[in-house]
Amino acid sequence: MAESTESSEESHVDIAKLRETNEDIFAWINVPNTSIDYPVLQSSDGDDSFYINHNVNKETDPKGAIYTECANLKDMCDFNEVLHGSSPEDGTMFADVQKFLDRKYFEEHPYIYVYMEGNALIYYAFAAYSRSNTRLLEEYDFTCASGCQAFLDEIYNSRSMTKNIRSGWEGAVAPENFIITLTTTDNTDPSKQIIVVGCLVGDVMGKIDREIDYSEPE
Repeated sequence: MAESTESSEESHVDIAKLRETNEDIFAWINVPNTSIDYPVLQSSDGDDSFYINHNVNKETDPKGAIYTECANLKDMCDFNEVLHGSSPEDGTMFADVQKFLDRKYFEEHPYIYVYMEGNALIYYAFAAYSRSNTRLLEEYDFTCASGCQAFLDEIYNSRSMTKNIRSGWEGAVAPENFIITLTTTDNTDPSKQIIVVGCLVGDVMGKIDREIDYSEPE
């Protein structure tokens, strides 16, 4: 597994203070040397579609916000934390996710930081590719090891012409790991989504843990 060669800065955001303006904020994502530097939200009303067209201030905004679905835990202890964001023409939000399909860009941007109240996480971006624009949390059962492995099999076996896999990481991630998936609709083909997948390699406070269900699905 890779170790960060960049120093993880002290959290440049105060999550508790941000929550005073919007209680739906639970984290902050930063991908160094990109425009991805935003709060992460989850609708407290259980409306997974709300932040598609509302910003961090809950105002109507076609760019929306960076958000997770309610099926994901806000403590980042799920196997796969799926973060959604739009790709506006002005290059904000998750527009830079599209750039990870370029091999050079992919190689130059290996780390994803997530800051939480009382913790900071480092993920190593090991894969990026284009896939069908479906809901990952609906398509795969990430509560069991077999569902986690099924998604990992998709990552490694995908025939996407634009797939990038970090050298040495072919088959390296297992259901026992923790991953993050950044997803955005492909600007050139709305039936596709572009995803960047990172594996947790740093957990400052050692809070990320879960029980793994190895039983076979019925």
